[in-house]
Amino acid sequence: MRKIRLTFVDEGVSCVAALLDDKAPQTAQLIWDILETPMENKAIHAMYTGRELSFGVPEDRAEGSRVFALPPENVTMFPLPGALIWNAYQPYQWFGTPHAVYDFGIFYGPEARILLPTGWRPSNHFGDIVENLESFAAVCARCQSEGVKLIRIERIEE
Repeated sequence: MRKIRLTFVDEGVSCVAALLDDKAPQTAQLIWDILETPMENKAIHAMYTGRELSFGVPEDRAEGSRVFALPPENVTMFPLPGALIWNAYQPYQWFGTPHAVYDFGIFYGPEARILLPTGWRPSNHFGDIVENLESFAAVCARCQSEGVKLIRIERIEE
């Protein structure tokens, strides 16, 4: 089972997630490939989906043609706490943004749903947090009042 580590850099709080190779093989492989080298970016608390942090994957880390060819895998619209969700939007699809948008969703609490201003969004559930969700979720929740936080995501090589 392949695993990745998500770390709030400034807070020093990490969790471990298992990729769901058996349920979302192509999406899990895409994420693994994106993380050939560790990736850092600021995560923002989602506005519409409930208890979720949105981690934008930089455009240069994902190959658009491959990303947009992903099939629906392990699709959900009601992610449970600890679920990792992948979404990608073509240029101009997300509110007219002129570039592609790649979103690594980190769901940390109950009562979440993938309902956006554009409607319900069936999304690929590719991983689950399997270690330290409670401590990680506490920092996630603080993003509502404290704003964006720097997260590093990296492979765990075993």
